[in-house]
Amino acid sequence: MVMHNARINDNIFTYGDQPIFTREGDAAVIKHSSFDILSTETSVWTPSAAKSIYLTAVQTSAPLGVTVMLSSNSNSFLSLRVTTSSSAISQQFPSGYLLSPGNSIDLRTSDEESASETSGASNAAQVAFNGNSNFTNVSNATGLPDSLYATLNSALLATTGGRIVLDYSNMVPAASSQLQIQSVVINFYCSLSLTLAVGTSSMIYYWRADPGDAWIQLAQESLSLVGTINHLIVPLSQDITAAVLAAADPWTVIENMQTSFVGSNTGLGLGNTIQLDAVTIDISMVGINEITLFGSEM
Repeated sequence: MVMHNARINDNIFTYGDQPIFTREGDAAVIKHSSFDILSTETSVWTPSAAKSIYLTAVQTSAPLGVTVMLSSNSNSFLSLRVTTSSSAISQQFPSGYLLSPGNSIDLRTSDEESASETSGASNAAQVAFNGNSNFTNVSNATGLPDSLYATLNSALLATTGGRIVLDYSNMVPAASSQLQIQSVVINFYCSLSLTLAVGTSSMIYYWRADPGDAWIQLAQESLSLVGTINHLIVPLSQDITAAVLAAADPWTVIENMQTSFVGSNTGLGLGNTIQLDAVTIDISMVGINEITLFGSEM
């Protein structure tokens, strides 16, 4: 949570052409904080020693729905529900709200709404893997799952393979400055069918944060006996949240990231097939909310 403090003197008066003058009085205090999910009470205003907070108004805004609750000494005294995207609501206290000396104002949230986006690849291109580039219909791997496949078949007296590199676009929402990434999951919709038990057929899953980075292997699945690995309905999902959030700017990772899918058949016979339908990215987000407290210390 980010907090900002400001103090202003609102006891300034002017009279005709006379110069501005001031009178003694309590300096107004403005406390501003930004936050996402606060499941436990967190202090947003701690008074100076031997002082009491005199709260006169509260303003809060949020890009997604959230309930903001203020309390003091574990006693809740105000709950505000923001329901409209990017809206701001205010609560004024005509006579002010005077807290006990030394008591802080604490904040927590509940009923937080989240937003999620699922994106398919905007472009798919094949590059060689171990000298092979044998996938057909590579463009079928773009978009969301649609039962149209990029396909790699085994060959007679030859190994086959290839790497499909997938790019993504428009994954960063327009309001990204107001949103905090909660999770990022890559979903691979693919299958491997081994009908000839000669050699090994493999599917290998990768991602990277930038096209200039080395590939990071997420998982590998292989068959050397007759059988099937089927992720066409329920995808193989890989959570990369920790890696994305560890970056200096997670939204830059989302903007530039790539995935890749490698297929390999080492058997020297016909009948083994690897299919890729799509590689999608699920992003879950919560709002970065704002609250401003107005008042003074007495």
